[in-house]
Amino acid sequence: MARVPTKHEVTRDLLDSLSEALVLLDPALEVLEWNLPMEHLSGVMRADAVGRNAESILPLFRDPALAPLVRRALAGETPGTVELPHTTPGDDRVLWLEARCVPWRDGEGRVAGAATFFTDVSDPQRRALLLHAMEAIGQSLTSSLDLNEVLDTIVGKALEVMGAESAMVVLGDTAASEFRVMRAAGRLSQQYAVVGTIPIGGGPISVAVREGRTVATRNVLTDSKLWLAPARRADIEREGFKATAAAPLAAKDRILGALVVHYWTEHTFGSEEIAALEFLAKQAAIAIRNASLYEAEHAEAARIRALTTVNRRISSALELDALLRAISESAAELTGARLATFWLADEQRRTLSFTSGTVPEMIESFSPRIMPYDQGGVGWVARHHTPLVVDDMLTDERLVNRAWTERWGIRSFVGYPVLAGEELLAVMALGHSEPLRLGKDKQDLIDLFLAQAAIAIQNARLYREAQRRRDVAEVLARLARELTSTLEVEPIAKLLARGAADLVNARAAGVFLLEPEAGALRALATHGADADIMQELVFKAGEGAVGRAVAERRIVTTADILADPAIQLSAWVRERIRASGYRAVVGVPLVTHERVIGALGLGADPGSTFSREELQTLEALADQAALAFENARLYASARDSLVRLRETQAQLVQAAKMSALGQLVSGVAHELNNPLSVIVGYGQLLLAREVPATVLRPIELMVAQADRMAKIVRNLLLFARQRPAERTTVSLNDVLEQTLALRINQLQTSAIAVEKKFTRGLPSVLADQHQLEQVFLNLLLNAEQAILEGKHGGRITLTTSVNRDGRSVHAEVIDDGPGIPAEALPHVFEPFFTTKTVGTGTGLGLSVSYGIVEEHGGHLGVESHPGRTVFRLELPVAQSPAARRAAPAGSPMIVTGEGRTALVVEDEASVLDLIVTILSQTGWRVDVATGGHEGLERVRRQHYDLIVSDIRMPDGDGEEFYRDATKGDPSLNRRFIFITGDTANREAFKFLREAGVLVVEKPFEPAFFLDAVRRVTT
Repeated sequence: MARVPTKHEVTRDLLDSLSEALVLLDPALEVLEWNLPMEHLSGVMRADAVGRNAESILPLFRDPALAPLVRRALAGETPGTVELPHTTPGDDRVLWLEARCVPWRDGEGRVAGAATFFTDVSDPQRRALLLHAMEAIGQSLTSSLDLNEVLDTIVGKALEVMGAESAMVVLGDTAASEFRVMRAAGRLSQQYAVVGTIPIGGGPISVAVREGRTVATRNVLTDSKLWLAPARRADIEREGFKATAAAPLAAKDRILGALVVHYWTEHTFGSEEIAALEFLAKQAAIAIRNASLYEAEHAEAARIRALTTVNRRISSALELDALLRAISESAAELTGARLATFWLADEQRRTLSFTSGTVPEMIESFSPRIMPYDQGGVGWVARHHTPLVVDDMLTDERLVNRAWTERWGIRSFVGYPVLAGEELLAVMALGHSEPLRLGKDKQDLIDLFLAQAAIAIQNARLYREAQRRRDVAEVLARLARELTSTLEVEPIAKLLARGAADLVNARAAGVFLLEPEAGALRALATHGADADIMQELVFKAGEGAVGRAVAERRIVTTADILADPAIQLSAWVRERIRASGYRAVVGVPLVTHERVIGALGLGADPGSTFSREELQTLEALADQAALAFENARLYASARDSLVRLRETQAQLVQAAKMSALGQLVSGVAHELNNPLSVIVGYGQLLLAREVPATVLRPIELMVAQADRMAKIVRNLLLFARQRPAERTTVSLNDVLEQTLALRINQLQTSAIAVEKKFTRGLPSVLADQHQLEQVFLNLLLNAEQAILEGKHGGRITLTTSVNRDGRSVHAEVIDDGPGIPAEALPHVFEPFFTTKTVGTGTGLGLSVSYGIVEEHGGHLGVESHPGRTVFRLELPVAQSPAARRAAPAGSPMIVTGEGRTALVVEDEASVLDLIVTILSQTGWRVDVATGGHEGLERVRRQHYDLIVSDIRMPDGDGEEFYRDATKGDPSLNRRFIFITGDTANREAFKFLREAGVLVVEKPFEPAFFLDAVRRVTT
């Protein structure tokens, strides 16, 4: 007798016979039933699923769209359906499932769980995607002619419609040796995608392009109908894809390439999938053809415009440097080359000098900058007067700088001679990452371009020579007037250095004066690109070109100061010159009344020479300057005597004025900054709008003059020392040098020698340079007066050093005067304390110096005994950039205030109106108050996202308002901005610094104010 199935078995068979996948869940989401279609869908067997939590088995139940449906079914509802993507185990393809949930009730009608049904709706979904893709590609065809945008659309829609794991667009036909990968997307590795080419063979892409039909394979590696080259097969095996389909890109009976999709599992392509791929390929071919035609037309138009631009630039430019730079840029645009450079020819020396190029970061790192005709590709062009084309410079023996070529990826080289008859004017060189192929039309344009460039270079040369002669005459006339108009040594030296550098286009020019006692030549003034290096140099008589010029009383020239055996240099001077950019040097002695007082030294680029006319001009200039120096020395001696008589009286008067001046300046600043804020603010707002051209210039002038007035106010505040000075990183060595220059003549007149022992490479300090100069000047004056009181003549030693831990630097001013009495030593930094005789000191110099150093976070101390007094200054090394005003650097960022409310507290109606206007224009709702008391009432009644307040107001000041407002709501301190013109007031500045609130100083620009708003509201 046959066994009768149990009720449970019958129920399970019925569930397995359903076409839909079914999961039966209890209220805890534990699986009660799991039918056979669900096993196929999920890859999880019934036995492994029943009794387990559904969310741990199948990710679908963790989907945020499905979870609410399950909960509603458990609550007895029958919700609607939802479509979900699902990936079947072992197959990376995405299926689309329709999920619906219904309550499951027990025999008594109570809800005992939820039944969830899943139906495969992938085919309708794919058809919908195809329709969307058709629409998107159609829009791309009609709205975009940008090839990159079209390619992105094609591969993106291929991935979406085909459900593929990768997609590519390749271009090329069977006449070529390889296909170019124009775009790749999806799972392909970066290594595969960036190669850029696929060799033509017997794979799906090659067959599709060759036969003009779609080729699909379940597994490209095992398909006997296909043939793959070993290297191509290795690439595919490394990538791991199997199923492949390639549809030809056909447009007007021409195959442009193929659209390719890949799958990483074996997959049989259905007729609908093939039709969809062919449709995409057909539309893609049309889009690519249209975009390519447009790009070709656009490129041709760009070339014509570039040539027109070249002609216009050449016809209008007479400055040779500007002309060659313009030609380089136009040549790169015309040819599409990555780099274009110009090398100016010197037929006499048979050398080429690099002059200009199109990519600054590339040309800055290139060397050598000067090449003979027998070196490099440009040298070959110069030597043969014919063009040169090299497809791969790395394999060419003429390559000069392999490291540079490899670094920048330059492979091909094309060089053209720029000729005027038989004379070589220059060489134009093009560099690119791929071989440059120029058609006949483009080559004809280049030939015309080079011919015009040759004429322009000749014109520019003639213009430069005429201009040089005119400049020489003007410079000599100007220097003659200026040298006779001043009796100051340093201005004379600066005029001489600048004028000499301009006359011969030197990289550096320096005026070296002879120290009679030490016999050394030190630079008093320098000018030019390498002025800093020349400023450091010290020569002995007979050393270097200037030393020989002084010793031999004649002009000394050398083509290369480092290689000339007739020029003697100390080791450290040689190293400093090696670090500079000049090699050719000339020294011209400064002689007055048969006495040599120094020399004029000039340094020029390697390979430069000084013509006879230039040397005669320099000699005449040096003779005139020597007479000016002598007159200045006599005048300085008489002037210093008068200055010493007036110094004492001036210091006393100045000390009395400073206090009153500070109070006056503070009040003036506050009263001026309010109207200046309105002028600057509304002026900037007007400039941001479209205004008539006739009005624009007056507004710009108004804003500029208002800014000028604001700077004047700030300078007055700094002068009166009513606010912290603006500090920058400075070198104590430089400060000491500049300060010493103010007193060196008087010290020498007083027979006081100065010895400098400066540490090279001294770390910078964060300080106000002018205040430090005041400190060192006071110390120098103190040392000078001490020496002169005890004897005639003496020595002052200036030293700098860095602490062992590197955190601070030291400077010492040491004199060999009589010293400070022991009983006076503890009081030297006290105001109005002095050991000088009545009328020779105010007692303020050292006390002011001590205060300045303390303000800088440093220390000023003194040690003294007979014959040696040391003032020692210590300052911390700069660790970070100096603090700036609230105004940010660069272009400020602005945020809108949509939906937010601001409170503006300001007693000045015009400033209040400006701030309200600025905030309103950026979307803020603005409430106003005219004083701190009214502002506090508003804050207590309403929440504000931003509070902008003045400091000084009659009806409750800003400090009181801030403290009361933040006491009730501490979070307000992060939303406060103070706008004030009274930071000169010490009490106000102290409060702002302690509160840490953002401050915008009046006058301010609207953009910087809005940037401050952004900083406190984001």
